[in-house]
Amino acid sequence: MQASLPPRHVEAQMAPMQHVDEWRRLLAQARRRVMRDVKVTDDELATLEAHQPGAPTEDATRDLVEGVLSRLEGREKHELDEIDAAQARLEAGTYGVCEGCGQTIPLTRLRAVPTARYCVACQTRAERGGAVAGEVT
Repeated sequence: MQASLPPRHVEAQMAPMQHVDEWRRLLAQARRRVMRDVKVTDDELATLEAHQPGAPTEDATRDLVEGVLSRLEGREKHELDEIDAAQARLEAGTYGVCEGCGQTIPLTRLRAVPTARYCVACQTRAERGGAVAGEVT
């Protein structure tokens, strides 16, 4: 016979999934924000390219700006990947469960960081370079 969790713990585990519509809305908003940022970045790059006559110092400036914009687009790509992963967890029913310790991620954290994979404790350990519970090292 399978051991059951105390009712309070089961309720806590299900709490994030009771807010599915809210998470979908927050993730959609995050996606729109990133896409707006990408569009602005692309528009800025196009404007810079249109105004560059080709002088060597201007070429160096353009290369520098393009490098910065490229890094920004890389960050935005990472953000979109995190949004996609969060949406996949939402559809799989695992959204809001810490990938490190398996505990429920608090609703306040999910509302602040809808793409959160970890609870605050596991995220802090990961940022400090420590192993997160449940991860293979």
